[in-house]
Amino acid sequence: MVRTGARGKLALAGAVAVGCAATSMAMYREVTTFGKPEYLQTGMDFSNNTWRAVRDLLSGANIYAPTHEIIPGIGPAWPVSQHVPASLLWQAPVAALPLPAALFAFTFASILAIWAAVFVLTRPRTPEAVLLAACCGAFAICVGGGPVTLLMGQPTGFALLGLAIVVRARRPWAAATGFLLAASTLQTGIPLALALLVLGGWPVVWRGVTLALTCSVPVVALEVANAGLGGFVGSFVSGAGVHVERLNNRIDLGALLDRLGVPELWIRVGAGLAVLALALAFLTLLPRRLRRLDQPAVLCVVIAATLACVYHQPYDMLLVGGAVVPVILVIDQSRAMLPAFAVAGISAGLSSYQFALVPEGIAVVLLGGLSAAAAWRAARGADADAQPATGRQPAANAQPATNAQPAAGGPAAGQAVALGTTAAP
Repeated sequence: MVRTGARGKLALAGAVAVGCAATSMAMYREVTTFGKPEYLQTGMDFSNNTWRAVRDLLSGANIYAPTHEIIPGIGPAWPVSQHVPASLLWQAPVAALPLPAALFAFTFASILAIWAAVFVLTRPRTPEAVLLAACCGAFAICVGGGPVTLLMGQPTGFALLGLAIVVRARRPWAAATGFLLAASTLQTGIPLALALLVLGGWPVVWRGVTLALTCSVPVVALEVANAGLGGFVGSFVSGAGVHVERLNNRIDLGALLDRLGVPELWIRVGAGLAVLALALAFLTLLPRRLRRLDQPAVLCVVIAATLACVYHQPYDMLLVGGAVVPVILVIDQSRAMLPAFAVAGISAGLSSYQFALVPEGIAVVLLGGLSAAAAWRAARGADADAQPATGRQPAANAQPATNAQPAAGGPAAGQAVALGTTAAP
């Protein structure tokens, strides 16, 4: 039961004040910087990857092919190959607005998505926890990757919300809707799908892929009508290849190796894929009771591996500021995860600065390693608790096994939640 005393009301009022202040500051910066030359042009990604893409698609253009188009107030357009076709469908409504209004509406919706994601992940149950979660959300929006994400107009806020839904949803189809949002880009969707398979989330994966393919049909049909099947496939694949080779403003392991003097593309890509494979193999070694995405250490490993594998930029650090930091600070609160929390907080806080590109790449790898160490420590502790010991008395706060919900991959998966999230006490 949530307390309603004076202290609780003060904490709730503080949470509301923090939320209003962070939201207002982010929107003020978005409005005042639009159309002004900056290092990262305000609305650059949104105007190209969503607004122009939807409009050109309806006008008969091949949106995944190189273009010399000039976007008013932005500049030369880039090929639109970063986002999967399905994301254009759920982003399409804002493209009906003029560019400034569309960008501001998309930004405000992104901010709301970040707030929702933080509170869905943390599920605070006391006024003090609500205030702490609000501070985490404000950190994500204002510092931890938020300004870069919001100013550029990337859908990372919606990807964060999708990830939160996948973690907390109790039904596979609800989790699949979250997967659709989280998989707005291939470099995020594919690693997440692989992790879910390892964690026993096949019911979510096939439903999520089905939703993504279904939402892609209208976009792909228009693309094929505009450019032909061969033109669409060739443009999509070649455009994705161009982004794999681009190294500016990236934080993944491949870009880090390049900055450390490893120029060969195949080595950089191979190293990222090796890290992803290593993370997936590690997850398979965990005990079944810990092999769950709602375990903070496991969630942190999955996010770190996703960011390290291939082509991620500072705006994707919002997954660290908006997911890793809150789940450790509000939910986990263990000494084992304290090093991971420090790395996550510092790296997310530096994500707006160019000089942090090398430290961020290192921090992503460290985050995965430290989280894996904490998960392994928890696994060893669980194994020790499972060993019979003569004369050992049961813990005073131990709960009977019948109170727990079965995991998704367990014997009663059909009656369980989507990914093994246990019922709230």
